[in-house]
Amino acid sequence: MKRILGFLYFIFCKIFFKLYCPVKVSGHHHLPKTPFILCSNHNSHMDTPVLMIATGMSFNRFGMIAAKDYFFDHRWRKWFGMIMNLIPFNRDISRTSLINDISACQHFVKHKERHLIIYPEGTRSITGEMRSFKRGPAMIAQQLAMPLVPAYIEGTFDAMKKGQFFPKARKIHVKFGKPILAGADKKQITHLLENEIKELKN
Repeated sequence: MKRILGFLYFIFCKIFFKLYCPVKVSGHHHLPKTPFILCSNHNSHMDTPVLMIATGMSFNRFGMIAAKDYFFDHRWRKWFGMIMNLIPFNRDISRTSLINDISACQHFVKHKERHLIIYPEGTRSITGEMRSFKRGPAMIAQQLAMPLVPAYIEGTFDAMKKGQFFPKARKIHVKFGKPILAGADKKQITHLLENEIKELKN
């Protein structure tokens, strides 16, 4: 059932983001051939399908890091897991929860040619402006030995901001930057990632 629903959702998004909210893509050549972690600003529930559409890859090849308290602890939101690969993550970080979260990511990407989507801000912006980044993506990239690919999404805040039920017809632009190799200094990598995405905005 999940495979069928996922395929139908993929077809719907292909049509939706071609006719209703057309997506322009810049920097597609920066996407590595090997598994990577895609990181972008976060303004809307549209961001994840927009990023996947922009890569030109199958939705099944992506796992989205999703807040456990938002997507998994509420009955009506669990349907998201029927159409996308959601990996539960605890926002209240402890040593044990972090080990479990990274293990879940590791399990997902152990299959070849699978990638992750993480929003370093931790939640959707309510103003359209970027918040300070958390160190989670740098930590996961370090543990899984995967590069971070910065991306900037323009247009989804106007199309469907937080609290909005149905999207407006807007043009969307996704810009991909050069991959960042995660080093030992998580703070430095986080700072570099944030600056790279701000540069893509400008």
